[in-house]
Amino acid sequence: MAEINILKTDSRGRITLPRPFRSESLFEYAIEGNQLTLYPVKTVRKFPDMSDLTEEELSEEWKSMELKVNRDARPAITADSPDDKTTI
Repeated sequence: MAEINILKTDSRGRITLPRPFRSESLFEYAIEGNQLTLYPVKTVRKFPDMSDLTEEELSEEWKSMELKVNRDARPAITADSPDDKTTI
């Protein structure tokens, strides 16, 4: 079981992090009821869960209009995380 400690806020509502976390500059947090959980992170980029979206085919009319303004035909790259890159 994790060791439980108490952090007290100062007059401005700030806390001092425990020594191992003081060098971290960015945290993600989760609030569950009255509990706040901090996670050290390296980036704030989020990749939303898009698994419930349906795939749809674009009409030929839309494709031809798009080609007039954007001739870039490189394959798309999808990523669920910064480390996961899949070419489609």
